[in-house]
Amino acid sequence: MFRAILIAVLSVALIGTGVFAYNEHQEKEALAISHENNYQKAFHQLAFHLDHMQDELGASLATNGLSNMTGSMAEVWRISSLAHSDMGDLPMGIVPIDKTEEYLSNVADFTHDVAIRDRADEPLSDDEYEQLETFYEQAGELSGDLRGVQANVLADDIRWADIEADLVANTDPGEGTAIDGIQQIDEKAKGFGENNWNDDTGFPVDVGERLANVVEDKEKFDEEEAVECAREFLNTPDEANAEVHEQGEGLPYEGYKVYVEDPDGESNYAVEMTARGGLPTSVMQDRPITETNISLNEASEIAADFLDERGFDDVELVDSKQYDSIGTFQFVPTVNDVRLYPDAIIMKVALDDGDVVGYKGTDYLANHRERHDLEPELELEEALDEIHENVEVREEHLAVIENQTGEEVLTYELYGTMNDDTYQLFINANDGTEEDVKRMQGAEPVYDTL
Repeated sequence: MFRAILIAVLSVALIGTGVFAYNEHQEKEALAISHENNYQKAFHQLAFHLDHMQDELGASLATNGLSNMTGSMAEVWRISSLAHSDMGDLPMGIVPIDKTEEYLSNVADFTHDVAIRDRADEPLSDDEYEQLETFYEQAGELSGDLRGVQANVLADDIRWADIEADLVANTDPGEGTAIDGIQQIDEKAKGFGENNWNDDTGFPVDVGERLANVVEDKEKFDEEEAVECAREFLNTPDEANAEVHEQGEGLPYEGYKVYVEDPDGESNYAVEMTARGGLPTSVMQDRPITETNISLNEASEIAADFLDERGFDDVELVDSKQYDSIGTFQFVPTVNDVRLYPDAIIMKVALDDGDVVGYKGTDYLANHRERHDLEPELELEEALDEIHENVEVREEHLAVIENQTGEEVLTYELYGTMNDDTYQLFINANDGTEEDVKRMQGAEPVYDTL
């Protein structure tokens, strides 16, 4: 009797285990199919959007009406953004395709600038029309190459999940594969950048390239010196364990990534720095932060002290936000009361114990330099005449910003209210052009210490 009961119980357990394993297998299979479908969708949409972008660029070359030109430019801007998003959805994180993304960003920046301005007063220049033709031809080359890759993917029934597995395993994709084809497309896009974009054109230059120029003449640090720099920047004990790795390809400058043990026993800090000069570009500590024990204001003071102790004594807090239990702060240097937004530093502070868990100083290191011509040609009252009559200005500053073509301009930074909203406006301090308008988010909650 007992044996029969035992056999029955074991049989039920075995059947239950089988059903559980089968259901789990089915769920994993469904998840894998879903991922594969998403990858395939992103890839085919990318091919479609590049085709469409070339069509719209061609249409914009042919149009003669201002309204049609505005529509075409806005459409190219939208499509280039979609294509950029499609690329982000592909499993290409291990393979750098930054030059293709840079190309799409430059197309988006150019068309956005043309779309929003009044071309009745400021029509396309000959250089801009020539640039538009160049974008059209380059889009055609990229689209054609991607169509070739797409044909191979379809003919060979290639699965993106398999490509992702090969990338994770660091397997050489070999010639003629989908990854090889996309890498060749990115190499071609790199050629576009080398041929067409530099400081003189006014298009944005990658901040990494700027930083590479800043550090190229500095002394190269070895790995041991890099660890010392990281410990000193974090103010951790000399005996704190650390690992250092050279950063891989993809950066325009040599760099190190140093993992330093947290003295409090929490997650290690990851410090990225330039190999030449040993300049920390970023710090991150990735750990769960669920409690909020200090206020956003207290956290901002901690961030300011951190920067002051490391020699950033000329910076001013210009923005603070709270995301869950983390305070995020933007600091900018000031010279003669002029805010230098291109040189901004971003700080993150954990609101549970006040530890600095994030620092990003790349823009400061790459861009901070002596500026000239910080005296406005327009009086403040003249700049105020350029804003909407319903905006009531509450605060004003002088500020250097990068406008939508990547050019640094001196502006009046104005904070004003209209209805129930607050706006940040940047008016060119030399010619009165409205460079940028942002609607500010609602005030972040301030948490008192519990």
